[in-house]
Amino acid sequence: MRQARSDILCHLVYQGIFSCLILSLGLLLPGSGIAETYGIKDPKGVFVPKVTVTVGKKEILIRKTDPQQSFRVIAITLKNRNVSRNAGLLHVEWINADNVAGKPMPLSGPHYNPLSKVFQDSMGKSVALKIVEKTKLDLFAGKPIEDLLSISVNEQPLVSSETASEKDRTVQLGTGRDVSISVNKTAIEFNESNLKKGEILDVDNRSGMDQVIGIELPEKSLLYFQKIIKKFEQSQVPRENWDRFTLGADSGVLVVLIPEPDPALLGRLNGKEILVKVYQGNTIKDTIRVPIKTSPDLRVAQYQEDPKPPSRPETPPQPRPENGQSSPSPTRSEPPAAQAARSDGGLGLWIFQIVNLALLVCLGAYGIFFMLPKIQVLEDRLAKNEMFIHGSREAIREELDEIKTEILKQCETKPSSES
Repeated sequence: MRQARSDILCHLVYQGIFSCLILSLGLLLPGSGIAETYGIKDPKGVFVPKVTVTVGKKEILIRKTDPQQSFRVIAITLKNRNVSRNAGLLHVEWINADNVAGKPMPLSGPHYNPLSKVFQDSMGKSVALKIVEKTKLDLFAGKPIEDLLSISVNEQPLVSSETASEKDRTVQLGTGRDVSISVNKTAIEFNESNLKKGEILDVDNRSGMDQVIGIELPEKSLLYFQKIIKKFEQSQVPRENWDRFTLGADSGVLVVLIPEPDPALLGRLNGKEILVKVYQGNTIKDTIRVPIKTSPDLRVAQYQEDPKPPSRPETPPQPRPENGQSSPSPTRSEPPAAQAARSDGGLGLWIFQIVNLALLVCLGAYGIFFMLPKIQVLEDRLAKNEMFIHGSREAIREELDEIKTEILKQCETKPSSES
């Protein structure tokens, strides 16, 4: 019995010493982190590793599992809102085969799309990519990889080895990685600060398998602008598919909402809900409700801006004459014809202002729905041209290396032949 107690005490002491050593290493190496492997599944369902990701306090290291492999396009999507807001403070360092980092370049350069929050470039001879933070904000510290970013290689989204090793089974909602759908907000409130730019609801699928969901938004008349955009594809979900569509594994959608500025419509919008439904077969397994609130100041603005017009003072009664003469009739300020003409002129002025407002709304709608896609197409073309130039540069560099090796071989063979 005493021997058993002594063994238990020794085990507890060793375990405490080991924990202290681990804690000390963590304090001595604050920038180090645990590496996690990401890859794809081949047609046979076998997990193929592509990169390892290590998150430190001040940097994120993305390293190829096979240094000889070349990525035509590697795309990194910033998922954390605080990180994407400070993208201008982040730098990118490419690491070559000799494990030497190149010159730091701003992440928010020509290869970064601020609308989709995606950084993409080709990865040829470089064996690793490092995202470095040189501030005191600690944007990466204490955050899991899946909350910071997502990676795709050659237009194939990568999943972690832990997710790929999970068995295909019915998703159990509630705890850990079994939470199939996560929403970044529990409620949305519109106030003066976000009335014009609106709010964005981030819906993610972290279950490791495709999920069928449906998103129900308030009636269209209460919202000036509403869209559902897929993150990786940067494409819109058609309105007729909002009730039921498939959300890929480890992907998500952005729900963009901009309310109507009319105080009456804002009052009707208050108390409405956004419903995110999770389907299993033909049945709804879970429903996430996100209530919408509007600021009271916006709802009562109509009463403050349109005060009640002052009432017209009543004409005091004229005293009756005592000598039997008829009292003079009160003089009229203007004839009825003049009053009618003035009312018609005021109505015409109101109609003219309404027509001008309608024209401005039409011009704004034209700019939003016709000019923005053209600008997006131009940005995509510029990004493709930059990728082509980068690829050409890599190809020229490889050809120069081959010519260099051939010249060295010829120089080595000539002395041997002369001897």
